Amino acid sequence: MSRLQDLEVFVQVVNSGNFAKAAVALDINPSAISRRITQLENQLGVRLFNRTTRSLSLTEVGERYFNRCLNILADLEEADREAKQHSQAPQGLLHVSCSTMFAHRHLLTRIPEFLAHYPRLSIQLVLSDDVVDVVGEGIDVAIRISELANSSLITRRLVSDRRITCAAPVYLDRYGTPKTPDDLANHNCIALNAYKTTLNQWRFRDPVGLREIRVAGNFTVNSGVALYEAVLAGLGIARVSAFLADQALRSGQLIPILCECEDKNDVGIYAIFPSNRYLLPKVQCFVEFLVKSCLDNGNTTI
Repeated sequence: MSRLQDLEVFVQVVNSGNFAKAAVALDINPSAISRRITQLENQLGVRLFNRTTRSLSLTEVGERYFNRCLNILADLEEADREAKQHSQAPQGLLHVSCSTMFAHRHLLTRIPEFLAHYPRLSIQLVLSDDVVDVVGEGIDVAIRISELANSSLITRRLVSDRRITCAAPVYLDRYGTPKTPDDLANHNCIALNAYKTTLNQWRFRDPVGLREIRVAGNFTVNSGVALYEAVLAGLGIARVSAFLADQALRSGQLIPILCECEDKNDVGIYAIFPSNRYLLPKVQCFVEFLVKSCLDNGNTTI
């Protein structure tokens, strides 16, 4: 057996719990497995297992060695899979999570073109403004506002966005226009109630610097699109995505307020995906399609 096969035998013994079950799984004689483990221990100069007539357990060194072996075998499997994927056309089911705002404003109108170009692909789209666990939920690509602080994820910037404080003319005619950020305390402010989001932090600049204003109102919602519709209906003041509201702002359906106090820093909209899925053709072609469609639409910066 090769050294790699030694590692596979060792891992299988640990997972099976004894030599006999490992032998069945690997279709190898139990005595051969026992010899391989003994030879591996002799080669390493350590005892990997505590053995009795009734039980088999890892030593402390064996536990550490086992974890390293798992990583080695997983990396090898991933390398094999990535190499094979390069010879295949994009296919299978693509799990996509997307903020409601980006989906309604950009993605849904372009999915037909993408699927027509890749007929062997299917998309399962989940819309949510919550911060999702990309790895834990098996997401291939998530489209989110702002980057995620997770080193196991890769981000690709799609478009630059800004948050605009605004209201409908009907609301401002009835309740007046705030002149300073502190005036927001006397207004009905609509909030986005999404898991782990930072979009409710209303930051403004004044002569002192950047500060955060606490706002309140009689309506919260967990969808960026629903929040936008509520502002259009005259329910109150909100901070909305310029990517979503640019047309309403240009037409006068929404009026930007406190512009001189706004934090001018851009907020990126990103495609986010696990690093171990980057080379999958279905992920790569979808991310490249998103980037190209944003460029073609002239939406690199809003």
